[in-house]
Amino acid sequence: MNCLLIYADGDGHSHLSDETWPLHQGDVTPPSPAGYSISSMVEANKVMVMHHPAGYRDEWHCAPAPVFGVVLNGPVRIRTSDGNERLLKPGDQFVAADLSGSGHRMDAEESEAYDLALVVLKSVPRPFRKCGA
Repeated sequence: MNCLLIYADGDGHSHLSDETWPLHQGDVTPPSPAGYSISSMVEANKVMVMHHPAGYRDEWHCAPAPVFGVVLNGPVRIRTSDGNERLLKPGDQFVAADLSGSGHRMDAEESEAYDLALVVLKSVPRPFRKCGA
């Protein structure tokens, strides 16, 4: 499953990286029909949803803790200090693991609001540990 990683390198610059969330055959709620895949469990602390109005402009910031996010509604543009940016749409996932350095920003498109579901993780999930993450 595709997931965008936001991370900081050893010099504090933030970057975007297209990653794959590893999946394996699962049976979370036995007895379940065969044929679906699951990720490994990740410890989490809290869950919240956020609404950002049309035209919202974020400040540069680091993630306060590792965060798994899913775009629920509307497009959101993520920018990193290396000049990279990505437009995410509903259903897109990301892990914000830039806990120090320059940080990132998330902006609404001018005419559309966006909503996020955020899960605050206890640590950066193992498949996404890279560079300074």
